[in-house]
Amino acid sequence: MQDRMKVLYIFVVCVGSVFAKVTPDYFPQCKRSDPQIEKCVLDAIEAMRPQLTSGIPEVNIPALEPFTVPTLKLDRNAPNLRIKATVRNAKAYGGSRFKIEKLKLNLNNRYAGELKILLPKLMILADYDVRGSRLLTLDINGKGRLQGNFTGITVVAKGIGKPVVKDGVEYLQADKVVTRVKISHGQIAVDDLERPVAAVSAATFFNASPGVVLDIVTPLIEETSAAVIKAFVNKVLGAIPLNEVLADKRK
Repeated sequence: MQDRMKVLYIFVVCVGSVFAKVTPDYFPQCKRSDPQIEKCVLDAIEAMRPQLTSGIPEVNIPALEPFTVPTLKLDRNAPNLRIKATVRNAKAYGGSRFKIEKLKLNLNNRYAGELKILLPKLMILADYDVRGSRLLTLDINGKGRLQGNFTGITVVAKGIGKPVVKDGVEYLQADKVVTRVKISHGQIAVDDLERPVAAVSAATFFNASPGVVLDIVTPLIEETSAAVIKAFVNKVLGAIPLNEVLADKRK
């Protein structure tokens, strides 16, 4: 009898773990049928803002202060910019002060959305290793540490999602993400281990004409931010069943 009770107990625990709510209790939930679903999502984000600063490990949401990207590979060949670089240990400070200016969702016959975010200020620290690269006629090769201070940042992200099934559970994943980025002003400082004089010249050139340089590198920033956002979104959504992202399914 005791053995049967043990087996029953183990069965109940296993079943319970499968159907248990993944998200923490303070994690808000919105309904697809809600005619004001955008407002529900915005209210949910604001309700979670205190937790977003330090992250929510239960659903793979990393800390926003700082927001960390361990490794980035940059490879672009354009008329005024040729760059092949590896960026490591990138940390962005100021992301928690984001303001959502616009949110549009289309959940009628697909999973699509558009988000416009304003960031007053962002400080970025990163290790860089740049090879075979040039900005206009300026050699920008080297290896070292970079600090960038940027203000007046606007990011518009558009994405399309698709449901995927994993172990019999349905999740939502971003299928395509594109971004448009505008940066009003920026200043950088570098500590180059290989070519300190050339690096200081490059930083001086940027700081003297940040608008010119930002116009050139914006396509690279947009491509990189889209890739980072897609990876971030899919990591989070990959930990939350779709029925916990949206309380009622499409009919």
